[in-house]
Amino acid sequence: MKRQYLAMMIGACCLIVAGRVVAEDAPPTDQSSIDSKMQQSKNFIDKMSAMVSEGFSELEDARKSQNINRVNCVNDALTTMNGLKRLADSNFTALQECASRRDGDCAEHEYVKVSIAFNKAEELQGQLKGCGGPAVDGTIDGRPYIEKNIDKDMPDINPTAGLTDLGPQMEVPPSASPFFKP
Repeated sequence: MKRQYLAMMIGACCLIVAGRVVAEDAPPTDQSSIDSKMQQSKNFIDKMSAMVSEGFSELEDARKSQNINRVNCVNDALTTMNGLKRLADSNFTALQECASRRDGDCAEHEYVKVSIAFNKAEELQGQLKGCGGPAVDGTIDGRPYIEKNIDKDMPDINPTAGLTDLGPQMEVPPSASPFFKP
């Protein structure tokens, strides 16, 4: 029993010493680092707002062109971008709360969320710009384009010329039943 007690005490002391060493190795929270993350996040959100505004003008142009495929494509990308902007706004608010507590880990976590939302919004902006702009509107109208290549060595005669139209000769088949007479 004494050995178990002694082993637990030594283990507890080791954990306490290890905890202090780890705590001493952790860098102190740098307020300038948190401030730079807040400034960069604010820039990301401002750029996302500009992207959403540009997306709405693109949606208006798509509606004027009356191209339903383009309208749907722009609307899908714009809806997702708008949701990402709202998410980034809420994460920025959480980042401000972390900064007020001077919690560097929390600030880093919220900053990463905002930057991921911004990167995804940039991807969607590229998708939105590729949604069949004015150059594509006139090229697809639904009619097939048929190109004929006629070999000059082929004879130019009608193979059905000179044949008479043979009409079908149809007879009423005999009745299969002696009781039924047509």
